[in-house]
Amino acid sequence: MKEDPTEVDTLFERVTQFTLTYIELVKLKTINRVTEIASAVFPDVIVLSMLFIFALFANLGLAFWLGDLFGKVYLGFLLVAGFYLILGCVSHLFMRGWFKKIALNYLIKQFFR
Repeated sequence: MKEDPTEVDTLFERVTQFTLTYIELVKLKTINRVTEIASAVFPDVIVLSMLFIFALFANLGLAFWLGDLFGKVYLGFLLVAGFYLILGCVSHLFMRGWFKKIALNYLIKQFFR
């Protein structure tokens, strides 16, 4: 003869089902959030890549032009490299916190969008 489930057994079964459903919901919400962030960041990465390529060729052109002005190609590249060395040092010393704050704000805005 089959026993009828007690209230405790029924409650335990419901809690188990609720827990499994809750875990599945958390997984789906996490996947949704990650895909939303990735889809928001992806176009920005493409634009930054294009800007990087533009800057690369602009710097090559500037280096060759300066090298032509000074009569030695390597001097143009050294001048451009020196400019970026100075710019990098100034950025590191004075603007490091500012860049970090901008990056963090961007990521937080994308996460809570």
